[in-house]
Amino acid sequence: MLSNQRAFFASTVRTKISEAQIRKYLSDESVRQLKDTRTSLYLRYHKDRQRASWWLMRYEDRQQYRHRIGAWPALSAKHIMEVVDANLASLAKGGSSECNPYLTVNELVKWHIQRQVNLHQLSQTRLTNLRSLAKKQIYPNFKDIQVRELTRTIIDQQLIQPMRANNYTVSYINASFSLLKTACAIAKGVHFMTTNPMADIFYKDFFSQSFSIRKSQVKGCQLNTHQIPDVLAQLDNQQPPQRLLILMLLAHGSRIGETRNARWQQIDFTRHQWTIPAKNTKNRREMIYPLTPYMLDALQSYRQWQYSNGYQADALFPTSRWNPKPIYSSKASEWVRTFSEQRWSAHDLRKRARSIWAELGVDYIVAEALLNHSGSALDEAYIYSHMADKKREALQTYHEWLNSCWLNTFTPVFSPNKIAA
Repeated sequence: MLSNQRAFFASTVRTKISEAQIRKYLSDESVRQLKDTRTSLYLRYHKDRQRASWWLMRYEDRQQYRHRIGAWPALSAKHIMEVVDANLASLAKGGSSECNPYLTVNELVKWHIQRQVNLHQLSQTRLTNLRSLAKKQIYPNFKDIQVRELTRTIIDQQLIQPMRANNYTVSYINASFSLLKTACAIAKGVHFMTTNPMADIFYKDFFSQSFSIRKSQVKGCQLNTHQIPDVLAQLDNQQPPQRLLILMLLAHGSRIGETRNARWQQIDFTRHQWTIPAKNTKNRREMIYPLTPYMLDALQSYRQWQYSNGYQADALFPTSRWNPKPIYSSKASEWVRTFSEQRWSAHDLRKRARSIWAELGVDYIVAEALLNHSGSALDEAYIYSHMADKKREALQTYHEWLNSCWLNTFTPVFSPNKIAA
């Protein structure tokens, strides 16, 4: 509660505040705030003129006090008088003012995502995933539901049960729930809301005590070793970009995000290695994959194919011939799902590569290094002093095995007559 020595500014406009009046003065920088003619309510514009704060003024013992009761546009003029009445009643009883009591769930989630965008702390991939979760699961299911109405029953009815009925994975449902819970927690923490209705609601509350969320999230590999020859044979029928992406995933056990972002400047044909910069790896540590003669032939042939189709930019997997940016995560995943007919994912290729390495006798630490998993300090010392040659030997053995499964595995793709995908 702050004392206010000057309720009126020279740039205060008295009006019956409505959405139309708010937007009327939005671009007029000479107007600092609007004063509602019905009560001691003010709307004060922020510097960016895209947002504003609702302030309720009251007098007590010859002193004027102000209470921030919401933010515009999250709290619209349509609902503000309800908020004013509720706060005046609370203050009259000696209670405190409440910020944004009529905020809807969708308004909250939109505010939360925009805040993450403004903070520049999350990757573009993570922000895209948050927007997708909100658009597909939160907004349709919580339309017009206010944050203060959130209870276990509402969340179960509007989110958990519908998503389970649509056969979404436990992990995906958890991600949607976590978006909602995180938004509430942050909004309370920065005083965007006065209370957090989800503070005592946990994901495990929606499952029986005998149900193990952790075990349900552990998914076995959907691709078996005996299927690899068929997979390699089917690659012959794919367009070069799809073929090389899937081949690199299987041949190195690399992550799909690291692979789709590969650039020619990271491929060293002289030193025979592919370097993934730290900014593109999950653990934010540089990863170096040795390139076997098999892989070098495949990459050089693919580069020639790109040149023959008029593409000379840096990305191995560009959005198009005219857009040199790497393909989006969703497009890369779509390529894999289409090829596998949704029977397995890119991560299954990584899992299967790891299993085959074990069957071929690749040392555990070497396999972990190829997966770019973080290890102990002792493992790290071993990795940096002995690992380069060990990784090269392991991949050479593995690629010989792949080639024995299907002789056309690493066959050059270059053909001047083919059209770029």
